[in-house]
Amino acid sequence: MASFRKNFAILMTMQVSTYLVPLLTLPWLARVLSPSGYGQLSFGLAFLSYFVVSTNFSFSLTATPRISVNRHDRATRSRIFWETFSAQILITVAGLAVLLALTFIFAPLAENRTLLLLGFGLVIGTLMIPTWYFQGMEDLGVISMLVFIGRVLSIPAIFLLVREQNDIFWAMGINSMVNVVTGVAVLVYLFRRKEIDFVWIPFRSIVNALKNGWTVFMATAIVEIYSSSNIVLLALMAGNVAAGYFAAADKLIRAALNILSPLKTAAYPRISFLMHHSRGDAFAFLRVMFAVQGSITLATSLTIFFGAPLAVRLLYGPEFLPTVDVLRWMSFVPFMAGLSDLFGVQTMLPLGMKSQFTRILIGSAVLNFLLLAILANLFGEQGAAATVLAVEAAIAAAMAITLYMRGVPILRKTALQ
Repeated sequence: MASFRKNFAILMTMQVSTYLVPLLTLPWLARVLSPSGYGQLSFGLAFLSYFVVSTNFSFSLTATPRISVNRHDRATRSRIFWETFSAQILITVAGLAVLLALTFIFAPLAENRTLLLLGFGLVIGTLMIPTWYFQGMEDLGVISMLVFIGRVLSIPAIFLLVREQNDIFWAMGINSMVNVVTGVAVLVYLFRRKEIDFVWIPFRSIVNALKNGWTVFMATAIVEIYSSSNIVLLALMAGNVAAGYFAAADKLIRAALNILSPLKTAAYPRISFLMHHSRGDAFAFLRVMFAVQGSITLATSLTIFFGAPLAVRLLYGPEFLPTVDVLRWMSFVPFMAGLSDLFGVQTMLPLGMKSQFTRILIGSAVLNFLLLAILANLFGEQGAAATVLAVEAAIAAAMAITLYMRGVPILRKTALQ
């Protein structure tokens, strides 16, 4: 239990740093680069996130438990490490080839070729930081410190080197280089410990690792991919300025969404345990979660709605005035996402309703692309914001209806047997 609490605290620190550092540099980047430049940078980062997600390939869910089970078996642990790491190398190399090809096929990507290639270090850094291994070994202390130091050092670098609109390449390069340097430090630390032997991995084993993780990857990557696609498609349809206005609001919404991450992360295993041992206690716990999480997310959404003008003025300046309406459209996304988490992650998954959960997410991705194609073309950044709200509301409604149809007593005192 002590190691669990320690690693939980470390993971939360890493997650906070993931969102805190961008928020500290966000006002500076937005003002210096202007809506157009910030939109172009956001487009590049969002497009590169496809490759980051692919390189991760949900190994944190598939490789981590294998490492954990075999942590005391050096030979097996080494084989799993090189099998997984080799699969990630294969994905990364294929991703670079795909990125290059796309920049020679599509004009909008050709215009951003230098920016995208410069930013591909984000993907390489992801490859070089095998968090899945350290999670499996329950040894996250040093790697977390290295990642945190890298992110903190990026703050003065951005303030020193990004001084005018043409410094967009410095902005992307700093993000990219920090990831690469951190990755090098993590690998040096890992190999200097000499706890892994080099093992030759047949190509067939690498392919099997990818096949075994494919289903989990598809289920977990859906939301990340379509969330990034909103900025990418908006930039392609309505231009970098519209993408800049939307991305500025989206950054604040994403930060708000992560306020409850510690609560959700801690609640999930507890609910999962109770669902298998005492359904009545599980649903009683869920009712408390609905009251607490629902109240916090509703308060957060109301604060964003009424505080949007002040937040935009303080963080972004007068050039980003259209972001106020975008932020107000998206203000109730945290509340809807909070409901989706309670209906989906905290209820459906512990009850074993994985197929229904996955189908809803796939349907939401299709709905997102259809609505975005229509609303972004008609209303630009506000259309994209309305799309996000509509999709989040649809997810919450679909999950609530599914649970109701299955007779799951979320808010009733009679537990499902």
